[in-house]
Amino acid sequence: MTKPDQKTISLFRRIARVVAPPPKLTVSEWADQFRRLSSEASAEPGQWRTDRAPYQREIMDALNDEEVETIVVMSSAQVGKTEIILNAIGYYVHQDPSPMMLVQPTLELAQAFSKDRLSPMARDTPELKKRMAGAKSRDSGNTMLHKTFPGGHITMAGANSPASLASRPIRIVLLDEVDRYPISAGTEGDPVTLVSKRATTFHNRKRLLVSTPTTKGASRIESAYEDSSMEQWSLPCPSCGDHQPLVWAQIRFEDASMACKYCGAIHSEIEWKNGHGKWIARKDNSKVRGFHLNELASPWKRWETIIEEFLEARRNGTETLKAWVNTSLGEPWEEKGERLDEDILYNRREMYHADVPEGVKVLTAAVDTQDDRFEVEIQGWGAGHENWHIQYHVIYGDLKQQQVWMDLDEYLKRTWEDVEGRKFPIALTCMDSGGHFTNEVYRFCKERAARRIFAIKGEGTGDGTRLPLIIGTSTNNRYKATVVRLGVDEGKSKVMSALKTPLVDKDGNRMRGYCHFPLSTPERNRGYERQYFEGLTAEALHTRVKMGVPYQVWVKVRARNEPLDLAVYNRAAIEILQPDLDNMQPFCTGVIPNASSRVVGTRKKGVASKGIQV
Repeated sequence: MTKPDQKTISLFRRIARVVAPPPKLTVSEWADQFRRLSSEASAEPGQWRTDRAPYQREIMDALNDEEVETIVVMSSAQVGKTEIILNAIGYYVHQDPSPMMLVQPTLELAQAFSKDRLSPMARDTPELKKRMAGAKSRDSGNTMLHKTFPGGHITMAGANSPASLASRPIRIVLLDEVDRYPISAGTEGDPVTLVSKRATTFHNRKRLLVSTPTTKGASRIESAYEDSSMEQWSLPCPSCGDHQPLVWAQIRFEDASMACKYCGAIHSEIEWKNGHGKWIARKDNSKVRGFHLNELASPWKRWETIIEEFLEARRNGTETLKAWVNTSLGEPWEEKGERLDEDILYNRREMYHADVPEGVKVLTAAVDTQDDRFEVEIQGWGAGHENWHIQYHVIYGDLKQQQVWMDLDEYLKRTWEDVEGRKFPIALTCMDSGGHFTNEVYRFCKERAARRIFAIKGEGTGDGTRLPLIIGTSTNNRYKATVVRLGVDEGKSKVMSALKTPLVDKDGNRMRGYCHFPLSTPERNRGYERQYFEGLTAEALHTRVKMGVPYQVWVKVRARNEPLDLAVYNRAAIEILQPDLDNMQPFCTGVIPNASSRVVGTRKKGVASKGIQV
């Protein structure tokens, strides 16, 4: 028998390397061996190390457990949840090629993920670069939202786009920020259910849901977590050794330490994090593993910083505190009570010693348009967005006649004085363009654009999906007037949060965003009588269920809600202006500091809308 030459041996070795099955690695082992972090997407570029954040290991390796079908991650920010998704993608591209789909809340976010996160990882991780075509490849299977590789492909989709979710069967379903998904993808139904059904034909299917939670009772990720093993990352007490989760209630503010709930011993952040952590399940569920993480576990966030951010959020009012609970503790926010008590607000009215109380720096106005009247409210704003209601005024008249429009114009031209005699004009007015006089409002506002009087149009989805308060602008009307599009649901939430904000916190520190209401005097009826407060509290946030998904909507509990609408429009006015309320001088001259070149406008359907020059 002839002995093979060296070239033949080398050839067979190369063939063996190609056809040999890949080593059996877990997702975390794959990441430790192959993953490279990109400089533009990571503060710590270079080789991936799971030991840097050891709580990630079991989350990733749950994907390798044959019993586990669904993994749920309810978490804060700053814990690396996006990296977990990226490692999962890298693993399946290299080790276990499969059809995958990654769903983001919107198609735009899906495109951003592909460009800013997936493409850099594929470029900088050699084993992925060999398998995934480059961003500029002529390969027809490679686009921004769809990338192929030997044995599989990955599609990036938006939960708001039914067409992007309509795909071939998918084995690996990756769902990011599910609490920001719409209730329904168009008319197709719940996007989570819609995509999950595409994996039913695979016996070895996997589904990963990741999100920061939102509101208790209306949070997708909270619901999924409660139907899972409900695991918590737990560290051993340096004194007694008993494992326990990192709980905010046990954190000591004075020295950024934590007390053990078993022995009471107090240890520093470093001492706690030096311990060997483990996941402790609160429920038995072999098919659905659920993990909860908060920022206290993060290696990238110091407890001292988290405490400072909490104190700042608490000072800034309910809305900011809600965001902190969601993004730092990774917990859903629980609303306290369904509706504000109008009597509490009515009874906290106070005496103003001038038209404009001390502390006010800018005045805004809001106009609600009815068939037989204008309802107008003037509000003042000071440092920390502290808010003073100045006057609620009704101008009666037939809106088909010119006189009532002239009366409104004169009212918006007037000034209000403080105790020093300084005169405050209205810095910006938002005027409702709904109802039966839309074109008349557009014409009125167009002629007064130089005085920053803008028409507004409220928009809502009706399914709990929150649009930002300032959505964008449009000039698509007969008079080419600038119309500001408002997300009224978000506006109502901001107003209600401000109304719930106390004047001082538990430590006696003045809170940011407190709302003041004036008492009327014999000389002046300010308009803040009981009827006003009944209108201000005329809506409540109710939880409803659509297609099995809970969501929250504002529901009228009284017939008249004009005061609430005007509060939203005034809130929009100050957000359009964006003055530096903490540092500016009172606006008595007609010039708003640092606002002369600001333009407000956003994109809609890929086209930049015309902005507001303020």
